Amino acid sequence: MKNFKIAIIGAGSVGTTTAYALILQNTAAEIILVDSNEVRCRGEVLDLSDALPLSQTTTIYSGSFADAGQADIIIITAGARQKPGESRTELLATNKQVITSIITQIKPINPQAIIIVVSNPLDVLTLHAQELAGLPRNQIFGTGTLLDSLRLRKMIAQKIAVAEESIHAYILGEHGDTQFPAWSMAHVDGVPLAQFPMLNNNILDGITQQARDKAYEIIASKGATFFGIAACVSKICQAILFDQKLVLPLSTYQEKYGVCLSMPCVLGKNGIEKQLDIALTGKELEKLEASAAALREMI
Repeated sequence: MKNFKIAIIGAGSVGTTTAYALILQNTAAEIILVDSNEVRCRGEVLDLSDALPLSQTTTIYSGSFADAGQADIIIITAGARQKPGESRTELLATNKQVITSIITQIKPINPQAIIIVVSNPLDVLTLHAQELAGLPRNQIFGTGTLLDSLRLRKMIAQKIAVAEESIHAYILGEHGDTQFPAWSMAHVDGVPLAQFPMLNNNILDGITQQARDKAYEIIASKGATFFGIAACVSKICQAILFDQKLVLPLSTYQEKYGVCLSMPCVLGKNGIEKQLDIALTGKELEKLEASAAALREMI
């Protein structure tokens, strides 16, 4: 049986919490933690290794960028943190340099590797990684609006007293301020949201704003978000390792718009296997185009 290797580049809060989430999920793989601060990285590995006796994870160790380049899954979490009051776009100049340095250092890259970008601003950095890595675009994608969509579903579930697992709704577009919910395709196990009278337009607008702004609230309170996104990355890894064919809103290249943004995609062992052809309303298509335009301007 193949011994899978998952490399996490960046031993900060997001990277180490991702490693911990993978361990708690009993991910049967080797985890390689990589960071330019080797002392900090070694300390995190020593701490995380104490959880291994209670997990099926094979091992965790600190490695080099070259080691990361040969992993089956490469997770990029490194980069400057988003400061309170700072937009994701303001991070671009600094973190674009970080991504350039990382991709350069991990070459030559395993030709079958799947690269998951977590660093912000996510969509632009995902496109940048695609342009530098030399791998097929379907093997490089960002975590997209997966966490945003999960937040949205939880808020809807609380309003109508239904389990979150029964809510099917997506936030699409940019992982940022121009994201939008595709209400036209949202349903509760086949029942359209429009049939729930307690979900009027004012309530839906409030939920939309809450889902979009929650990250800013967390950052203002504690400086960074990492638990939710780490759980999402762990879920993505499971889908790849077990070829689950999950449909998730991930940041992928959109040829029509020339940018990476989030749409529902089928995720399996080869990365993004296909993007679902969904029917959005005219107003939703306008929002998608506006989101793409904002990303092109950022680029």
